[in-house]
Amino acid sequence: EDRGACRDRRPRALVAVQDQGIGIPPDAQQRIFQRFYRAPNADAERISGLGIGLYVVRELVELHGGRITVASSEGEGSTFTIFLPLAEPHESGADSDSAPITARLSP
Repeated sequence: EDRGACRDRRPRALVAVQDQGIGIPPDAQQRIFQRFYRAPNADAERISGLGIGLYVVRELVELHGGRITVASSEGEGSTFTIFLPLAEPHESGADSDSAPITARLSP
């Protein structure tokens, strides 16, 4: 996840969503989050859509100070990973007794 000499040490939440779909060609993976962009294999497979879903997701994630990545292989599916910064506890300590919330999504 972290690459390079400078690493972010702040606590983050990680959400990964994996599918077993058609996958995204390597040259399209850098563009998949652009507004109205559709990977060429989506049209070839006659998969409907407007090309705005991943754009909206990226915008929402970035507005919350996070980032989204994709790892994909054609014919094997894709994994989208969202990294979001965790909120600091309130100064009043009201949230300091709260237990962390975890969830696991099943296919």
